[in-house]
Amino acid sequence: MSLLHQAEWVQMARSLCRKGFNDEEVSMQLREKGVAETMLQEIIWQVKKLRSSKKKKLGFIFCGIGIFFLIAGCMFTFLLYNSSSNIRPVMYGLTGIGLVFTIKGMIDLLGW
Repeated sequence: MSLLHQAEWVQMARSLCRKGFNDEEVSMQLREKGVAETMLQEIIWQVKKLRSSKKKKLGFIFCGIGIFFLIAGCMFTFLLYNSSSNIRPVMYGLTGIGLVFTIKGMIDLLGW
């Protein structure tokens, strides 16, 4: 089979993944359509690789947002420390939000 044909199978596998099928269901659907077993393994590997790269990209975005909130919380805490206002909402609120985003990003980066 040609490389173009394999690209069409990869597109079909990606569309099945977007519909909510897991890897086993995708491979079963492609097997029913007549994809050779060796090509099927390559297609599933490419779909997993694409899914992993998208998840890592989102992980970097979440980590960046989290780090922004952590730095903003730190800076606002330093600025409000000598004022008579209550710094706890800023200190714990922004830090908590920053930690949640950063941990979510780290989980995506690690591939869990």
